[in-house]
Amino acid sequence: MSIKAMILLAPGFEDLEAVTIIDILRRAKFQVAVISLREDEVTGTRGTRIVTDGNLALLDKQAAFDLIVMPGGQPGSDNLVADPRVINLLKTQTSAGRFVAALCAAPKVLAKAGLIKNKRITHYPGALTAAEQQGATVTENLVEVDGKLITGRSPGAAMDFALMLIEQLGGHELRQTIETDLVR
Repeated sequence: MSIKAMILLAPGFEDLEAVTIIDILRRAKFQVAVISLREDEVTGTRGTRIVTDGNLALLDKQAAFDLIVMPGGQPGSDNLVADPRVINLLKTQTSAGRFVAALCAAPKVLAKAGLIKNKRITHYPGALTAAEQQGATVTENLVEVDGKLITGRSPGAAMDFALMLIEQLGGHELRQTIETDLVR
């Protein structure tokens, strides 16, 4: 069975994070669907344009993803927070016992969805206010895994974050294979 991952992009996503995650997960043979909020093309904060596989309005509501990933960046993370469909999608994903992951500033979307209480998380310094991170244990680690919630700290952690996604869903051996091929 192939692992199905949704990469959720909003205008102003962090380019490095999105491209790294998409690339690394595809190297692991995950079925990656890049989904935007509305348009079928979305532009990152550094000007990278990505043609998506679809958008939330067209998404098959019955489609189940093993993993939903949100790269950070601004205003991308704020655009995700502002969309109630994203919040509902994350709550549904979590209720179904499936993985949710957020990098850099995107853990603020998890906070808005009420998914970080009593969880260990990491995020970009200053991305979440004291009120937003209330109830969570915040670390400075590059990647945090707490059950099926995975968070990453910054653009510099993008590769470690993507490799951890592979390890959590595909196993340690698959991660080792991908990491070895990257010659890290």
